[in-house]
Amino acid sequence: MNTAVPMRVGILIATLEVGGAERMALAVARALLDAGLDVRFYCMDPGGQMPLPGTPEQQRQLAERIVVLGDGKSGSTLKKALAFPRMHRRFCRHVEDDQLNLVISFMERANILNLLGSRKVPRIISIRKHLSMALADKDPLKRWLVKRGYALLLGRASNINLNSSEAAEDLLQWFPVVKPKLSVINNFFEPLMLQKGKDPLTTEEQQLLEGTSILSCGRLAAVKRQDALIRAFADVATRHPDARLIIVGDGPKRAELQQLVDQLGLQQRVHLVGFKANPYAWISRCKLFVLSSRAEGFPNALLEAMALGRPVIAADCRSGPRELLAPETQASVKTTAVDMASFGVLTAPLEGPLTTALVMSDSEKSLADAIERMLNNNTLCETYQQKSLQRAADFSRDVILGQWLVLANKVVASSLH
Repeated sequence: MNTAVPMRVGILIATLEVGGAERMALAVARALLDAGLDVRFYCMDPGGQMPLPGTPEQQRQLAERIVVLGDGKSGSTLKKALAFPRMHRRFCRHVEDDQLNLVISFMERANILNLLGSRKVPRIISIRKHLSMALADKDPLKRWLVKRGYALLLGRASNINLNSSEAAEDLLQWFPVVKPKLSVINNFFEPLMLQKGKDPLTTEEQQLLEGTSILSCGRLAAVKRQDALIRAFADVATRHPDARLIIVGDGPKRAELQQLVDQLGLQQRVHLVGFKANPYAWISRCKLFVLSSRAEGFPNALLEAMALGRPVIAADCRSGPRELLAPETQASVKTTAVDMASFGVLTAPLEGPLTTALVMSDSEKSLADAIERMLNNNTLCETYQQKSLQRAADFSRDVILGQWLVLANKVVASSLH
């Protein structure tokens, strides 16, 4: 009989608001639990809408292991920074009381809290974004805190994990001394997602997705550049009167995006359907999935669409889409037009801020061209459906979980010597 005590792992994240990093942190926690590890999940801020992964029983099991470190008071970056010492004390106390063997943190604020923790416990920090692109979107104080914090503290990390090779290359430009500690583990998709893709929709929702439905899924935020997708669709729509664009998600830019839809006269053709607890039932029924982000880490929504067998188009942003769709190419080299890549279509990067301008940029014309090519060629769509399924198999939960287990055991073992 095996009487060994399972490894005790803490997962630390700032918030459980809806987002790719939050979803992946929960997915890693769930997968490590299923692999027999003793997992605790620490959240710096309370609240959030992110659904827990797994069956209802698995969700209950994970919910019982979530510890909220913060007091529920929201505020500015400065207020959060001033509250940091108290949160640090709480976190260190939990690490000691729970007798953790390893702490894995996700995203900047949680990573810095993790690095400030006790050196007695090995730490993996997971940077889930292309740092240069992410810092460009921060306010000056937050940008300074992240850069200064990482510069001072990265040496305390046992391992620095990124979810794309391109993001890892970028980090080395900032902090070349961390190379020996660097690891790359891509995101994975949950197998339960495939079943959720078959869940029924209402009659109205089903009708919306029938025919030529182009779908995008993501937070309505400036970095996701849904404005570019709307303008590209407006051009395509003039030649495809049955086509509809459906955008699943909510966020701070909803009003501006709706304004753009109204100005273009596309109220009956473009539908901002809001947040959906089960976006997979929508993704699985669309004709074509499009990712229009200006920046990513490793795009969950794109991978999930591929796992659900959808042909995909993605702006060739930093980082992730090229690694998914054209893995044989150099990730940092970007297309300037339309690249009919091995596993999906890449279009020119969508630089610049979200705008309600009515005239397309050259990059948006590239996106419109790619959508047009796919809608005009059913054989091409069917080929990319099969290519999506083929490529997504490389990112199954079992494949990626194995990499996490190897890394966790390696880091813990190294700390004992």
